[in-house]
Amino acid sequence: MNDDEDKERVSMGVSKKGKRKIICLNRDFYWYVTPDWEDAGQVKLHIISEDKQFIAAYNVGQSSQPDSAPFIVIQGKQFEGIVMENGCYKRILTPVWEDDTVITPDIVARIIVWCFSVKEVVTLAD
Repeated sequence: MNDDEDKERVSMGVSKKGKRKIICLNRDFYWYVTPDWEDAGQVKLHIISEDKQFIAAYNVGQSSQPDSAPFIVIQGKQFEGIVMENGCYKRILTPVWEDDTVITPDIVARIIVWCFSVKEVVTLAD
């Protein structure tokens, strides 16, 4: 392997501009909340691990929508209970988190811990 191949394998870290840092499960994660204009302006919480192996997006306000099951979109390679393929994303049903007011570090930590915990069943959203 030559130096050019080594450089290709090195991934860039997460851009920290405009993101908040949280240390959870002895790892660094970064999170931010922003409207997704490609999804009709839906406000989303984005969580990214320092090494970009965990990437998730969660629609804010799902707890106030009783007619639909809350879900999270996993885009990275790490999520306990399923094998993630490169370039794919999965929508996974989640517990109901009180997310209809302000997204706090506590909610972010609960989501991260849930994503990395062993679950009896992982249910994919349609």
